[in-house]
Amino acid sequence: MTQPNKPEIDVFLAFQVIPRLKEGNNFEAVDKAIDVVKKANVPYQVGAMETTMKGELNLLLDIVKAAQQACYDAGALEVITNIKIHSRTPEATDTFCTYNRGVTPANHMFVDQQ
Repeated sequence: MTQPNKPEIDVFLAFQVIPRLKEGNNFEAVDKAIDVVKKANVPYQVGAMETTMKGELNLLLDIVKAAQQACYDAGALEVITNIKIHSRTPEATDTFCTYNRGVTPANHMFVDQQ
């Protein structure tokens, strides 16, 4: 819940959808979920096991819900969604999250949509 007069703090949210289809290719449903992220106009990185986004938590959670729905729209009978969230206070001067340390071989594909 947002407190009055308190600025929203951007977080990193990584998520993975695991759809189960009665017929067809699960990867096609996952691609539909990734399309939702690409159209959401937030910085993101697609990895082999998860997609990471940066932004306001409630917005990112809405994107995850839309990505999950995209799997159902693609024919999924059920979807497992795993979510990881990294947040920090403004007082944190360093972080274990490499995205704030500049471009590294591990995060060179992070796409900034802004």
